[in-house]
Amino acid sequence: MKKAFIILGNGFTIDFLQYYKKFDDTVSKRIDVSNLFHFGDKITPPWDHKPGFLSYKNCPSLWSLGARASNTAEESTALIEEIITCANMFFDFVNDPKQKAKRLELANSENRSLYLKAYSELIVYLQRLFSHYNSVISENQLEEFLKSDSEWGWLKFFKYIPVDKDDKYDKIVFVTYNYDIWLERILKILKVDFCLSGFESSDGKKIEIVKPHGSISFVPQNYAGTSYSINYSLDYDGIPIEQLELQYDKLDKYDKGAIIPPAGDSSRLESSAPWSHMLRQRATNLASEITQNDEIVLCGISYWHVDRREIDELLINLNQNANFTFINPAPPRDLNAVLTSIFSKYVQQSSSSEIGGILND
Repeated sequence: MKKAFIILGNGFTIDFLQYYKKFDDTVSKRIDVSNLFHFGDKITPPWDHKPGFLSYKNCPSLWSLGARASNTAEESTALIEEIITCANMFFDFVNDPKQKAKRLELANSENRSLYLKAYSELIVYLQRLFSHYNSVISENQLEEFLKSDSEWGWLKFFKYIPVDKDDKYDKIVFVTYNYDIWLERILKILKVDFCLSGFESSDGKKIEIVKPHGSISFVPQNYAGTSYSINYSLDYDGIPIEQLELQYDKLDKYDKGAIIPPAGDSSRLESSAPWSHMLRQRATNLASEITQNDEIVLCGISYWHVDRREIDELLINLNQNANFTFINPAPPRDLNAVLTSIFSKYVQQSSSSEIGGILND
């Protein structure tokens, strides 16, 4: 028996939606995970349920910085990276006791940067956006797609797991940086048993999912939901994972949760996002258990400069002689170079079409 260690980025979700579009061609008019502001004017805030979340009324700082539904994907990504880069710098103050005075000055509501206010709005916006996207595809629709004659390579692997009569794998780990819960929903429909790190025990479970950047399903315990607003007071102490719970239903009622935005440097958030620090450590520990006989798959990772420290942390803990497959139609040259220099059995695939055969055989 052996292990499979699978790292998923936004490219996995894009790939899923591309194949789902062949089943329901209207989905591309309702979901866009490449341009996160594209449908912002269609999204409703939890406080009044009227379209127009991305507006000066609801997100004045994001709007003032240029966030528009009409932005191109490149414009949206650039703006989000600017906001998060400023937030990453701010959280360095949180981790340095000597900078307490500067931190408090920056956090003051009158002095706080427009970018830090936009960060607070972005957190709530992303929670709401991906919760809305999740509701677009109903359980029945997803089930019918999984029953269809889809050529999606990942589906072939997912369907293989419950019928692995030879027990080829004794452990399959998914480290996913996606907020959406389509992976979990798919596994549930296919009756594939799994556990979520930090929330459920891994004892006796072949599949473990680790989400170091959080999930729309990570929500506060005992959530009342009686007063909705954007909290501009940045949280220094953070929420320990013990104060969060897993929820898969009616996620659009939450105006807060536990997610780290795209380009967020989780290594700087040890004190402000302790739940993320714990999950990141779990992912690293599981990576160190991989041997040269195991399978590693990397799918749809961007390798932005702010992501590199976290991705590199996983890569250097993996066995360099294990089988390594990288799935990306347009692989970043720098990441391709890194993988080539580390892994002796490195294979690059332009699509997920072969992944079923790679992992099933």
